[in-house]
Amino acid sequence: MKKYLIILISLLFSYGLFPQGVYNNGGKIVIGSGVYFIISGTGGNYRNDTNVTNASIDLLGILKIEGDYTNNVVGSDILSTVATGSEVVFDGTTNQTIGGSTTAAFVFSKLTINKISNSILLQKDIQINDTLRFTNGNIDIGNNNLAFGQSSVVAGNPSAASMIVATGNGQVKKIWSAVGAFTFPIGDSNITAEYSPVSLNFTTGTFAAGAFVGLNLVNLKYNDTSITGSYLNRYWNISQTGITGFTCDAVFQYLSSDVSGTESNISCYRVVPTPITIFNPSNVTLHQLSASGLTFFGTFTGGPYSTNKTLSIKLYLEGLYAGGGLMSQAQGNAGNQFSGNTADQISVELHDPVTYLTQVYSASNVDLNTSGLASISIPGTYSGSYYITIKHRNSIATVSASPLAFSSQTINYDFTTSQAQAFGSNLKFLATGIYGLYAGDVNGDGVVDVLDLSSVQNDAVLFSSGYLLTDINGDGVVDIFDINLVQNNSLLFISAVTP
Repeated sequence: MKKYLIILISLLFSYGLFPQGVYNNGGKIVIGSGVYFIISGTGGNYRNDTNVTNASIDLLGILKIEGDYTNNVVGSDILSTVATGSEVVFDGTTNQTIGGSTTAAFVFSKLTINKISNSILLQKDIQINDTLRFTNGNIDIGNNNLAFGQSSVVAGNPSAASMIVATGNGQVKKIWSAVGAFTFPIGDSNITAEYSPVSLNFTTGTFAAGAFVGLNLVNLKYNDTSITGSYLNRYWNISQTGITGFTCDAVFQYLSSDVSGTESNISCYRVVPTPITIFNPSNVTLHQLSASGLTFFGTFTGGPYSTNKTLSIKLYLEGLYAGGGLMSQAQGNAGNQFSGNTADQISVELHDPVTYLTQVYSASNVDLNTSGLASISIPGTYSGSYYITIKHRNSIATVSASPLAFSSQTINYDFTTSQAQAFGSNLKFLATGIYGLYAGDVNGDGVVDVLDLSSVQNDAVLFSSGYLLTDINGDGVVDIFDINLVQNNSLLFISAVTP
């Protein structure tokens, strides 16, 4: 009782009690170790509302609050001292907000959600460095971020009644400093609250200071024409910053109500970035998707079970062609722009055989090796016939002569053997029996013309160097050789030819 009395007296003289809770206009509150500071009742809010930086709380004990937690102090948190083991408990009966006009994030050691009903609504970013304990009630992050520190854990019983709602533009983040596992206790509250956590386990990787993974989710079918028949009405977005050379295993929990079609016919899909990659079949007992050995993240969902097909393409780029059936490697300021035997990168698109303008699939940043070969995996659901379109950063987009059947597991196409391999015979003669994509479309408008030539000339005058669009021959320097390549094709009125 003595500790409560000391706090109450201090509160009366230093801060002020008012019908809306506790209003701090410049005082310092110290909540000692073992002390409970309770703000309860209707309108049991706490608000910092001053530009005085000492309007804050040194928290060594436990703060319980039934109302809103508001900070209007510019650039500093409510908690100026957040001792290890200190705790903030939200246990109101209505929605409670964490917000205010401050530009600072809210930092907690331990945060407990013990609400009888309703949610915590984030209006600012928060970080939890020790424990997020779920007893009852959700945290809806909206367009803000909730970050877990590198040693943070989740305690209690996360469920549809006690989770992080992460369906806005904000992310649930976890700071990673070493290999290890963490489960993101996320879900959605669209009509019915649904818990769909994601577990990540890094088995290898290099972690920079402050490296993190961020997640959110959408309780809808991912919009892709190849995902039909059996699929999930749910997808998860995962990104990372500061983690390199990693290998990670992921498990995605879904609900039986998410399933459209037959659950046993669903596999884990990574739909972004393209091309789509298919991982393990669904676990119909646990209602889980899994992806093993990830080396990069993206957007994951469930799609129809199928075996990936392989599309192998051969082509040469006029600008990089060095003779003898080989291309040079594109150069940057530090040497080869890409490792290994990669000459440069291309994009591969599949287009509808009747309505060419309808693009049904695309893969970007596809490695093209010095011998002209490129290979990509394509979901087995693409089983029709499609025009293949090749795009390169400073070459003319080129289309296969006719739609190619994707009925087999391996599809091969060679653009190099004849002009007739391209729609409209739109290929450059490079050597006897060897053809390639015309160079010089610097601005990507489908025509090699004076606009492209001007860009190259301007960079040549400036002695520009590096991996540049205007470096047509890829030697790392923009000069007369690049100008000649563009000028020659400009005089020939070279342009893209499509169905």
